[in-house]
Amino acid sequence: MEHLLYLLPSKQPVALRYGLSALLAACALGVFAAMEAQTGFIGLYILLPAIFLAGLMFDRGSGFFATLLSVAGVLWVLRLQLSSALALPLIFFAFVGIAFAALAELLRKEMEKVVASERSKTLLLQEVAHRTKNNLALLSAMVRLQSRTLGQEASDALETTSQRIQTMAEVYDHLMLRDQTKIVDLKEYIGDIVRRLMVLSGDKPVAVRCELDEACAHSEVAVPIAIIINELVTNSIKYGFPDERPGQILIKLHTNDELVISVSDNGVGMPAHEQAKKGFGSKVVALLVQQLNGELVYEDAQPGSRAVLRMQKPKL
Repeated sequence: MEHLLYLLPSKQPVALRYGLSALLAACALGVFAAMEAQTGFIGLYILLPAIFLAGLMFDRGSGFFATLLSVAGVLWVLRLQLSSALALPLIFFAFVGIAFAALAELLRKEMEKVVASERSKTLLLQEVAHRTKNNLALLSAMVRLQSRTLGQEASDALETTSQRIQTMAEVYDHLMLRDQTKIVDLKEYIGDIVRRLMVLSGDKPVAVRCELDEACAHSEVAVPIAIIINELVTNSIKYGFPDERPGQILIKLHTNDELVISVSDNGVGMPAHEQAKKGFGSKVVALLVQQLNGELVYEDAQPGSRAVLRMQKPKL
């Protein structure tokens, strides 16, 4: 119910607050008058929902104002029939209306506390994510800077490590808090990873294209998926297109009963992937696939190669 407060302005003008409260009371009085005219039944309880809604939606005395209008409206509708027999029920209704208004305003205040807490929690998550991303980006930059002072082999290894750290850092741009769980939009996250890889690939004449379904996953699942894609695309660029050979890499993400991710290229084919499997990156990929309880297979795409990751659809 507290989601209703997100739709209402926190500071409501007096005229709007009391005007809408009066409108609610008038609608309830219209139903009351119609029932009384048709059946002769005096159903004062029909007015209580309007009083409760006014207090819940607008607060600051709106429920009490609606109670006052309701009592005045009943007196006006029953002006020809009012007798001492109706005086006691009307007084009782006034007290019940005041109680409903007080309860509604109390409930609204508690709901406002819940909303304020949720907003504060979201801001805190964003702040922590921002700081963590900056720290990881700084670490990535330090590793990249260190790589420039070493030999070619060590430099390449540190550059790859820097890319992995940056992949982990970018997840914090896509965190969403949903039911206390940090959810990541995989489509946007993978898209950002691919765009960064294209920048890092330099002048290589290799195009990368994505076909991604809408999908979300917990951050603990999204990061391994992104690192696997990072490794597979990097391997395709590095081994699939030697000697400045032009080509294309296609990344697909489909989800129905399971999550299927494929990275395919039209490069030199399976021998390139056999070479890539000997490196440290392939061991990282194997460990991450095992962590995800998934299965990774390499296929001959004719031309080129294809790596396909299959895993259970992430639970949110």
